[in-house]
Amino acid sequence: MNNIPALLNHLDANRESPTLSLAYASISDEGIVEVSKFLRDNPFVKYLDLRGNNIQAKGAMALANGIKINRSLRSLNLKWNAIGKDPSGMQALCDVLKSNLTIGHVDLRNNRINNVGAKYLGEMLTANTTITHLDLSWNDLGADGGLALLEGLKHNSTVLDCQLSGSKVGEETMHEVAFLLRRNKASAAYKASPNSTGAQMAAADPKTAALGKAVSAPGRGNQAPAAETEEEAPPAEEQPLKKGPQAKANWTPKDSSTLMLRLMMKEREQVLPEDKLFYQQIAEHIDKLLLETSKHKQGRVDGEEREKLSTTGFLEREQRYIKEIRQAEEALQRVISEKEFSQKELAAKTVSLNQLNDQSTSEVRESVVSQEKSAAEEQQLRKAKFGKFH
Repeated sequence: MNNIPALLNHLDANRESPTLSLAYASISDEGIVEVSKFLRDNPFVKYLDLRGNNIQAKGAMALANGIKINRSLRSLNLKWNAIGKDPSGMQALCDVLKSNLTIGHVDLRNNRINNVGAKYLGEMLTANTTITHLDLSWNDLGADGGLALLEGLKHNSTVLDCQLSGSKVGEETMHEVAFLLRRNKASAAYKASPNSTGAQMAAADPKTAALGKAVSAPGRGNQAPAAETEEEAPPAEEQPLKKGPQAKANWTPKDSSTLMLRLMMKEREQVLPEDKLFYQQIAEHIDKLLLETSKHKQGRVDGEEREKLSTTGFLEREQRYIKEIRQAEEALQRVISEKEFSQKELAAKTVSLNQLNDQSTSEVRESVVSQEKSAAEEQQLRKAKFGKFH
């Protein structure tokens, strides 16, 4: 949609819609200026889809100006652009996201983001408190970029999903990122159930508090006493904590996040080194399994996206080729028609020329005969005159 008037008409038609989709519309940085104005003036838009365009640094800076003023946007899809080609684009976008309080989903897949852009992302994650899903797959973050991003995640407690497939951040960094995300999910699960005994203990335990609200920093948590899983645990002075096999039998984790946090707490509380190592190995094994699951899931999603994009591109190319073939056939037909007309015109002119040649030849012959006749008559007159004198 390089045509600005057409873009303006599309924006005007979606002025009261919560979703603005401009995917694969060939929008350049110039068009993003108009989209930014739309964001500044529109209090309704919640979902902005700009995937598959030609947005670069200037466009990202213009878009950041619109996001800075907008207070309704929830989801920002910018995948398949080139925002990271110049770090200034990522810097502008990350600066505005630091203080944004509404956006929860950000998709920056395949945006040529390098280690410098990753540094800006890490700084943004340190300050941002609303983004829960961040997709950075198929960028060129590299090892340094992965570490910069990891540093930001260490100080972030809201990101629950951070996709890094194909970004070359390294296996160890991926493992640490997965652990931090699991920490945030466990924290979110406990925050969502404020009346649970586990949440109360995590909030009251000074060791857990030192790690941040509901275990908000990397590392392992405290042991979760087995008896805390009972529906209503009495105060410590009224009923002592149960121990032994019966207490373990009463504990049934509700989800993987709860299980992970309990293992973290168990590992930190164990006194025996072999027990501590055992729980640590279990927690790390769960981390690896979750990481592999996330990779497979993201790989499937990326594969579907690539297939969709390839199919869309193939159909577009096929339509374009059909149109070009049709135009070529029409041009060929015009050439054939012009050739036939030229041949007919040439044949007519040839006939006319032959007629002129025949006429000219006849006239020449008549002229020669006339000249010969005149010469013969003149000779006879001379002979007659000569005979008269003699």
